[in-house]
Formats: sequence, C-alpha cells, structure tokens
Amino acid sequence: MRKVFVLEERTHIVSELQWQFEEEADRQIRGFSTESILFQNALCETAEELVVIIDLGIGKPVCLQFLQRCLGANVSFPVMIFSAEPLLNLEWALRELGVFHIQAGSLEPERIAKICRWYWGFTEKEKSAIHSQTKATG
Repeated sequence: MRKVFVLEERTHIVSELQWQFEEEADRQIRGFSTESILFQNALCETAEELVVIIDLGIGKPVCLQFLQRCLGANVSFPVMIFSAEPLLNLEWALRELGVFHIQAGSLEPERIAKICRWYWGFTEKEKSAIHSQTKATG
C-alpha cells in the first residue's frame, strides 16, 4: 500500500490529498501533529511506498529536526515541504538536507498528488526493470 504521511497542525493537506486519492484504494493518507511520532512511524514503512510531506507552518525548527533525524538514520523515503510563505534563503538548506520537492505559495493538492504518483510509478518501473534483468541473467 502506498502511503503519504503529513506533518501539519491542521488537517488541511491531509483532507485535500484524501480527496485527490479517493478513488485509489491502495493509497493511505495519514496526518501527524508531532515530529517524533511521524519519524517513528516512517521508519516502520517501506521507503519505496512512502512519501512524507511537512507543512513548514508547523515550525522551521520542527521541520529541521525531522530532516536531521532522517539524515542520521540514513532513510531513503522522499520528503516534500509545503510552505504558504516564501522560503527566501531556506530553500537550498532544505535541499541540502535531502528534501525531494518544495511547494511554496498556495497549496496545489493536484500537483502534490501527481508528484506522489510519479514517485510511486518510478519505483514500480525500477522494480520491473530489476526483475526483468534478474530473469534474463538468472
């Protein structure tokens, strides 16, 4: 099952993404309000099936703490950042900490859902290619 974990104060992004994925039964959108619980749950998931979204409105220190934990644990799931406010000089620091995608300005749930689908599709194609290579050489 493909999952999107969202760290935010209100369930705005979660509800928008649930609407985007409502006809896709193999998708689960789950919201978190604390960084540590999100991190613990994310570690239990398969990296290829998980996308994490952090609303920067929850606080820059909280966001940075999560990204530092991810670096320390060598996790490989993608992290997206949403910020209603301009990021100014913070964008490159976030990218250096491994952020996969940054959505600044107005929330575009269709775009975020499309990026999630692209990521999951890409990993499925990768798996198929690896499986095909294994069959050919095995």
